[in-house]
Amino acid sequence: MIIDLHCDTISEIYKNKSINLKENNLMIDINKLKKSDVLLQFFAMFTYLPDVDSPYNYVNEMISVYEKEIEKNSTDIAFAKSYEDILKNTENKKISAFLTIEEGEAIEGSIEKLIHFYNRGVRMMTLTWNFENCIGFGNKKLNKNGECVGYIPDKENGLKPFGFEVVEKMEELGMIVDISHLSDAGIYDIIDMTKKPFVASHSNGRAICDHPRNLTDDMIKKMANRGCIAGLNFYPEFLSRDFTNRERKAYIDDVIVMLKYMVDIGGSEFVAIGSDYDGFSDSLEWSDAGGTKSLIEAMEKSGFTQSLIENITYKNALRIIKEVVK
Repeated sequence: MIIDLHCDTISEIYKNKSINLKENNLMIDINKLKKSDVLLQFFAMFTYLPDVDSPYNYVNEMISVYEKEIEKNSTDIAFAKSYEDILKNTENKKISAFLTIEEGEAIEGSIEKLIHFYNRGVRMMTLTWNFENCIGFGNKKLNKNGECVGYIPDKENGLKPFGFEVVEKMEELGMIVDISHLSDAGIYDIIDMTKKPFVASHSNGRAICDHPRNLTDDMIKKMANRGCIAGLNFYPEFLSRDFTNRERKAYIDDVIVMLKYMVDIGGSEFVAIGSDYDGFSDSLEWSDAGGTKSLIEAMEKSGFTQSLIENITYKNALRIIKEVVK
């Protein structure tokens, strides 16, 4: 079984109304999820701020698309808003769908709008994307001729005062706090202020792949000590920085190297899966979500114990849901 903490599939369906969740040419559809025995898929409502006038309205529209797609395919997939919902759906042989937001500007500086999204079923929110927002900061952009050419860690600008309020309210409501995309300073703010475990839904280890979207060893250790988890991201640029002599592609060997490292630093209860399927256009050695099960076979061949494989593929994520979500 597999729990995947992050995908952008609904964003793609929202932009192209001819695509549906049952069967499509994206990385994720229901048939592909069933092929890899996916227990639970987190579906992110992603907002690219420069393209929208009201992130709040945009995300509400996406959630409506998400709801319709789940309802149309109710024989195979069902909403989940709690640990108990997941157990019930599993008993009924249905995939569970978890609703999340990627880009905290969706709440537009309002705790009331955060509560509104919780009431619509949102159970996790990625606090920032790559832009400053009402909650805090992402890592710093490197610009050349007016265009972004990369990022560097921001160790000074973290959560804003309102951001602290948001995180406190999320913990009170029972929403998972997601630090992927947050600045280095912001991540340490979260480590210091939170009372419950939180997640980096789709972030890897920076020591293996030196990208500011990934986590430092110190972050991994501090998060692991708090019972937090990180979902391993399949985006090639977060798996390897060396594309000099090879195709820009996510390779199974890169995934295994990253998994081993993150387990070595964070322990067996730290690492999960956060594919980022449909959030990037680069290719995968295993093609799409239907081939995610091939990673399990690779873990077995690489000497991972069955208990460790189960922790990575679903048990660590399930523990966080049970502990945090109300």
